[in-house]
Amino acid sequence: MIRVAIEPSRLTVGREERLTVLFANTGTGICTDIVFKLELPPGFLLLGGRNRVEIAKILPGRDHGHELIVEPSRPGDFAVLSTNFSYRDEFGVPVRVRDFRAQLSVLDPEPMPEVPVTLGIECVGHELALGEWDVLTISVRNVTGVPVSDVTLTVGGLIRTDGSRATIAALVDGATDEVSFPVFAAEGGRHVPVTARTTYSFQNQLGSARRQVQEDRFQIVVRRPQAQATPTAPASGRPREQTILYLTAGPKDLDLLRSNEEMRNVKERLQLGKYRDRFRLEACLAARLADINQALGDYEPQIVHFSGHGNREGSLYLEDETGYSDPATPDGLAALFALYAHTIRCVIVNACHSMRLAEAMAGQIEYVVAMRGEIGDGAAILFSVGFYQGLFAGRPVPDAFSLGRTLLQAKQMAMPEYKTPVLLTRLGS
Repeated sequence: MIRVAIEPSRLTVGREERLTVLFANTGTGICTDIVFKLELPPGFLLLGGRNRVEIAKILPGRDHGHELIVEPSRPGDFAVLSTNFSYRDEFGVPVRVRDFRAQLSVLDPEPMPEVPVTLGIECVGHELALGEWDVLTISVRNVTGVPVSDVTLTVGGLIRTDGSRATIAALVDGATDEVSFPVFAAEGGRHVPVTARTTYSFQNQLGSARRQVQEDRFQIVVRRPQAQATPTAPASGRPREQTILYLTAGPKDLDLLRSNEEMRNVKERLQLGKYRDRFRLEACLAARLADINQALGDYEPQIVHFSGHGNREGSLYLEDETGYSDPATPDGLAALFALYAHTIRCVIVNACHSMRLAEAMAGQIEYVVAMRGEIGDGAAILFSVGFYQGLFAGRPVPDAFSLGRTLLQAKQMAMPEYKTPVLLTRLGS
């Protein structure tokens, strides 16, 4: 069964509001061919998005959000209707809903609460090296007096960036967090200008979201790197470069994951790592089963990292030709990876319910990291940061795994999940 809700239910006159139509499959089977046309009340302007929604399928227990941007022109209570709402249920039987109705309240704008216009933004970390890619770290402190959310930062100035932006989901009053950017310093000196542009949201007394924008300017030190003597290679020769194959899959019919943010964090750890020259990172995004097979053969990786969704049966949700979910069975994936076990030393499956897959792989792969149950995006990213900090510092896989779990245990919000990652070693070794 498909249930539809409209959020939020309270809007403000004359203000652009983001309206979400949330479709939830509350049944036990897949619902398909969902069609929904939203009839906005008189006086509502549609500024963005489409009021007709078509969804190919929604898996059981999953939901799908469709966003519109509207602007109500007068206050009052209004009914939002749909005269065209239909879908096929889990048995393929057409279902037509003729009486969908949701209530919206539109209020006159109220004075904004007194909130300082700026967050505390500081540039921290080490100096940058001229003519090299490095990492610029920005500290964000909430001094507004109210909780803020959706904090987004970009940096610019006399530095080059890869165009990335950093986000912080939420900051309570008085809290501090840090974000990092890969940057290239093209000009040297003690007073190189850098700008940070920050946007964030907070709620007024009526519960409506407000967006704040600020720009901060800093001066950083960029020095020419000192010439270093060429190190003498050890008698055994230079360690062989290890390839990390980073696989991601984010089917469009499943919840959106922050896999790109996770991979960006891993890249930053690699750039900062003591032994960064010993590793090479290759990516395979929106991975299909054939893509994984191709990448395993082409790159011959020593470490394989998968970031995506898993289900309770241990299958991983890859993508099909149209971008929708395509489950891959644990036994089948284990058999595929076994064909490349002569090069693969470690597999990290950063996906929920991946223990069964790990157990199937453990007979062939020396180390397999899996999740014994569900794990949130933030905890999954934090574990990866700790794991690769250890790996890029030259620590063995068991030590790197312990570092990843320790970061989860140390961070209060992630601490309940610190026992979710599990390390399996090759059976019999």
